[in-house]
Amino acid sequence: MPDNVQKTIKRTDNGLVRFLFFGLIIGCALLGVFFITANQPLSKDDLVTAVVRIEPGMGTRQIAQTLQSEGIIGSATLFELLVKLERAEHQLKAGAYLLSPAMRPLEIIDHIRSGRVRTVRIVIPEGFEIKQIAALLADRGLVDAERFRELAFNAHLVFGEELPFDLPIASLEGYLFPDTYFFVEGLNEEEIIRQMVGRFRQVVENSVIPLLAESDLTLHQVVTLASIVEREIMVDEERPLVASVYLNRLAVDMPLQADPTVRYVTEEERPVVLYRDLEIDSPYNTYRYRGLPPGPIASPGLASMLAVLKPAETDYYYFVSRRDGTHEFSRTYDEHLGARRKYGY
Repeated sequence: MPDNVQKTIKRTDNGLVRFLFFGLIIGCALLGVFFITANQPLSKDDLVTAVVRIEPGMGTRQIAQTLQSEGIIGSATLFELLVKLERAEHQLKAGAYLLSPAMRPLEIIDHIRSGRVRTVRIVIPEGFEIKQIAALLADRGLVDAERFRELAFNAHLVFGEELPFDLPIASLEGYLFPDTYFFVEGLNEEEIIRQMVGRFRQVVENSVIPLLAESDLTLHQVVTLASIVEREIMVDEERPLVASVYLNRLAVDMPLQADPTVRYVTEEERPVVLYRDLEIDSPYNTYRYRGLPPGPIASPGLASMLAVLKPAETDYYYFVSRRDGTHEFSRTYDEHLGARRKYGY
C-alpha cells in the first residue's frame, strides 16, 4: 500500500478516535448536567410533607405523575428518565411514603425502592387544642403526650430561633392544622408537629394569605380570632355572623367577652363559665382584657379563617345560645337581655 494512502488512513483513524473521544466527553458532560438538573428538589421548604400512596401495579409513569400531582416533584418526565437511568423501573414498591418537595428526586426513588411503609390514619377535629391533639395522638400510640405538648407550646424546640409565620409567641396553638392525616409509623413528636404545621402552611398560602391584603388583620390575628369563632359555633352558617360580632366589638374597643377564651385558662374542664372564672387574671381572659388574646386558643379550620376575613355585614354586638346549637344575635344590650330571658338565662 502506498505511503500516502497509509498516512491518509492513519490520519482518518486518529481523527475518528479524537471525534469519538470528544463525543464521549461531551456526552458525559451532558449526562452530568442532566443529572444535576433533574435531581434538583422542587422546593427548599422542608415544612411541607405529604403521604403519597403508590398502589400495586402502578408503573413508572403513573408513579411520576402521582408525585407531580401531589406537588412532590416538578417534572414527571424528568423523574421517569431518572428512574430508567437508575434501572429502578422494576424496583419501585407499592406503599405509603412520607415525602417532601425538599427531597431530591434520587432520594425519593430510594425511598420508594425501600418498600411498604405503614401509616396510621388520624382525624384532628376543628377546634381541638394542643392538649387534646396530644392526647388523641398518644391514644393511638404515635407520641408521648407530655413531650408533644412541650414541643408544641415552645416552637423554638422544633424550629430554632426563626419561628414559622413570624410568630409573635412561641406557642403553636392554632397552627397544627385540623385535618385527616396519614402519619407514617415511627415518626417522632417533632416530625409530626412539622407535618401538621406544613399542612397549615399549604392551606393558608393558597386560601388565606391572598386575602390578607384586603384586611387590617395580620395572619396571627386572623388565626387567633378564627380559633374563638371555631370554639363558639356548632352550625357552619353562623361562622360569618359570630365573626362579625367580634370584629364589630374590636372596632369600637369593646371587650370581646368570649367564653371560650376563659375556658382556655380554667384549670377545671367544664362546659360553662362560672362567675368566678371571669376574675382569672390572664391576658386570655377577654372579660378582663380588651382586644384579642395573645394567640389562638385552638386549631381553627379554613372555614373559620375565611369567616374572619369575609364576615357577614351586620351591626350585631351580642349573641346568646338558643340551647339547640344555634344563637340569637342582638344589636343592643337591651335586646340581648331580652334574648337571655327568652332562653332562660
